[in-house]
Amino acid sequence: MGGGTRIPVTAKREKRSGGGGRIETAAIVIFALVLGAFGASTWMRHVGPQARSPLVSAGDSLAPPPVERARIRVQVRNGSGIPGAAAEVTEFLREAGFDVVDFGNAEEFDEPRTVVIDRVGAPDRAREVAAALRGVPIRSAVDTTLYLDVTVLVGRDAPGLLSVGDVEEDRGWWGWLGRLRGVWR
Repeated sequence: MGGGTRIPVTAKREKRSGGGGRIETAAIVIFALVLGAFGASTWMRHVGPQARSPLVSAGDSLAPPPVERARIRVQVRNGSGIPGAAAEVTEFLREAGFDVVDFGNAEEFDEPRTVVIDRVGAPDRAREVAAALRGVPIRSAVDTTLYLDVTVLVGRDAPGLLSVGDVEEDRGWWGWLGRLRGVWR
């Protein structure tokens, strides 16, 4: 149409008044803090002393995934000479989610310390049971004829192993702080 001159169209940018962006940013930060606090409290509520393994550090990126406790077949043998020790440990492990398939007395009653014995060459399963028993030692004595994964040989230290968890209930509201700081395990 004509050879007229084109007039450039420029878009005008509107400037916001001073506080609009700051309020949105503050709301996002507060929301993130509330969400983080909720996540931390949920984690602390569901991660108890039995669920934490002292044998695998949190920074160990090569750590295998946790073994489902209900799939670990456990045998408990009382080698302590303390009447009812195998039954107590059996109840403790069942409450912790393990499949205790057999319990009873050991051949001898001279075990000074409780030990977890790996029976199938799967140390991750033995570590899971040992962690539930607050880090007792692990040995390997593979015997696939037993049709179980782990044997717990209860020693004379059994009363101390099972009574440690009962103190957790007496800490009240401050218990979460102790777990956070690593004071109570």
